[in-house]
Amino acid sequence: MTEMTNMTEMTGKLTDLLRAAGAAHHDAFAHVNGEDPDWALWYAEFLHPQVTSQFGFAISKAEMVECLLSAATEHQARAPETDWAAFYAALLLEHLAPTPTPTSGQGQAQTLALYMTPYCPFCKMVLRAMDGLDVKIDIRDVSANPQDQADLIAARGRATVPVLRITCADGSERWMPESRDITRYLQATYG
Repeated sequence: MTEMTNMTEMTGKLTDLLRAAGAAHHDAFAHVNGEDPDWALWYAEFLHPQVTSQFGFAISKAEMVECLLSAATEHQARAPETDWAAFYAALLLEHLAPTPTPTSGQGQAQTLALYMTPYCPFCKMVLRAMDGLDVKIDIRDVSANPQDQADLIAARGRATVPVLRITCADGSERWMPESRDITRYLQATYG
């Protein structure tokens, strides 16, 4: 099974799981027509055992809540007209799914570019994490280069930074947002 097929299959399974969570949540809160200000806590409780066992992702319930809330915000900001479950699934996998690592002995089998601004504290955190790593990462200051900002917006639908653009040897790309995820990935892969 190819990497793309695997990701497509995982996205489909996670979308179905999110739909099941949505239906169960609506049933549990039928008396208030599904209204629940703490919905992300409920979803995390429902999803956590299945996500960790079916997909093998190491994620805490607290991190799951954070991912769900972030997905809700992103969905509303970027694509409110799209299917919520598929959108959430794609964002959760963006946060959780492994990225192919360079093949040992073949040099860097991917190229990396960090889209950032020099005044962003989260960008500074990623830059500090890059110190001492044996990896070449192109720095793209979106505040200084309109084309870099346009590329970021075209890929992500917004100019929020930091974002790590990972281009694999086969030409596939992944745009990884969130300073903690970027830092974790860089340290695990190149630390």
